[in-house]
Amino acid sequence: MNGKPTGLIVTGAILEAALEWQGFRIAFLTDDIPFEEMLRIYMFDANETLVDAAVLGAMYSTGRFSELRLQPPNALTFHFFGGMVWHMVLLTEREFCLPFLSDPRGVNRKFQFFRHFRIEDRAQPEGVRSTSSQSGTTTRKRLATSVPRRAPSSSSK
Repeated sequence: MNGKPTGLIVTGAILEAALEWQGFRIAFLTDDIPFEEMLRIYMFDANETLVDAAVLGAMYSTGRFSELRLQPPNALTFHFFGGMVWHMVLLTEREFCLPFLSDPRGVNRKFQFFRHFRIEDRAQPEGVRSTSSQSGTTTRKRLATSVPRRAPSSSSK
């Protein structure tokens, strides 16, 4: 932290992003395993104590962390896998949750009844990709064109 060792040990191979929000520090790490990529999210308080963590991913799924954006006042969005925009709501106070039932499919946490962030998936229509530009967020649609099928030949011998 700030160029000094913290003694904290977390799982993950590549630090994709790190940010600070209202005294909390959030780190996004991936495992760097092709065809089974996992995104690990860790949230630490100002005393460098782990207050919440979650893992996004599934067996035989590929993911690529991209397009992390702050959505004021207390949310983040990003892309990882499943053609979805993942929405992360940051909480200043811990919130009650039911283990195994409170998170969307593909999100795993340790067995616990409270969390400091909520993860929601927002399905993104197939073929639509959000991109950012200097003027703001734009949406670009990729149009799929069908290739005409060749009619079966009716030649007789």
